[in-house]
Amino acid sequence: MSNKISKERKTIYYIGLVLTVIGVILFMSAFFIDMEPDFFGEPSSFMIRPVIGMICITIGNVLMSIGSKGAAGSGLILDPEKAREDLKPYSSAKGGMINDTLENIDMVKDIANKKEINPTKEVIKIRCKECGTLNDEDAKFCKSCGKEI
Repeated sequence: MSNKISKERKTIYYIGLVLTVIGVILFMSAFFIDMEPDFFGEPSSFMIRPVIGMICITIGNVLMSIGSKGAAGSGLILDPEKAREDLKPYSSAKGGMINDTLENIDMVKDIANKKEINPTKEVIKIRCKECGTLNDEDAKFCKSCGKEI
């Protein structure tokens, strides 16, 4: 299985995005267009646009979820193996974004490089009586000559 999202799923995602935008526009239009009677003197059906807009938003969000996570990953199909397969490109993309963020955090860099996190913290070393090498305070044997400290 490839780590790339298929063209079909991308198409479904973008169709859902377009439906969501159309739905938002229809919903918001009810607040900006006058509620005057139409040409025949009947009150205009201004409430139908927001209802259609909400339906478009809902369908668009479902399609976007299916497009990004696949049918099984979105919960549309109850198959854990298929869900794992569908979510693989989505998870690797999210994992890549998380790794990019973590790489920019100084503390994580210091832990990864095994550097001292707090440079103001006092470090205690013990000198070996035999060779004079500085060892960590909890060392039982010298790291240089191997003699007991």
